[in-house]
Amino acid sequence: MKRKRSAALLFTKVLAVGFALALATPAPAPASLAAPLQPTAHDDFRVTATSAGHDIGTFARSATVIEFSAVTKGAVSAQVTLSVGGKTFTASKNIATGDARWSGGNASLQPDDRLALTAFTSALESKWIKAANAAKTPIPLHRDLTARLAMLLAEAPVGTKIGTQNVPRPVEQYGKQKRPDSSIAVESCLKEGAFATVPNSPERSAMIAACQESNEDGILYTGCNVNAWVVHDADSHCFLGETIYVGPASSDCMGKCGGGCFIITGYTYDCADHDRCGREHGGSTNPWDSECGDEYWEADDDFLWSTNQCD
Repeated sequence: MKRKRSAALLFTKVLAVGFALALATPAPAPASLAAPLQPTAHDDFRVTATSAGHDIGTFARSATVIEFSAVTKGAVSAQVTLSVGGKTFTASKNIATGDARWSGGNASLQPDDRLALTAFTSALESKWIKAANAAKTPIPLHRDLTARLAMLLAEAPVGTKIGTQNVPRPVEQYGKQKRPDSSIAVESCLKEGAFATVPNSPERSAMIAACQESNEDGILYTGCNVNAWVVHDADSHCFLGETIYVGPASSDCMGKCGGGCFIITGYTYDCADHDRCGREHGGSTNPWDSECGDEYWEADDDFLWSTNQCD
């Protein structure tokens, strides 16, 4: 009888310990409470819907997600919408009427947005542009405009509010850029204003904005692998002209509209001016901060309309 009582007691203890362990072990979380999927750290390009005349998809780089929707209408016009980290940018272009427009609804881009857009343009070049060139087929207009808008936004000055820009097809010219006659007046204006205002003051910023000129001269192609007269202004100096080597054989394709050597845009003086200013001063945070914002706005027609003359 003694042994039977001991076995029963032991069995009871085992049950008690097992029950205690069961209480201490947390139940698995319901599937609905699982952590949401996060964007991948690598460049994740996905097309979710496509046809000959439209593409819809996403691109993720780290925490920044770009959603894109592009459509060709009637073979001569296209519309593109890019959502960059929740900020919406649009572009439209009609090659028959020569009209183009792009807008950001006064949104602004931050460094992470620009890095994602730069990676996005590289993905578009690899997936769409190079594939079309290899097959010797035309690039659909909506894909061409998607790439151009992405390149343009990737170069936007950080923090600048992007409103609506109307960009009709500009006059395209070939030749050498010369120092504009009006730049002498601009330099004089800046020098006089510098004596009358305090550095880094609102009055100084307003003076610089009033003195600067857009110098919007349409699209002037530089030529391929040549020395070009490139000009820009900045807070530390007035208009500065330099002879810079531009073209596919130059350092990082100087003068190409868009970062690097993207193959659908041309080598132009406006883009060379912006390239040189950005490399010297690191871009800008305001279009009228006397760094590179004015060069950026001057080049938007080159981004949207120029063609590659240096195959």
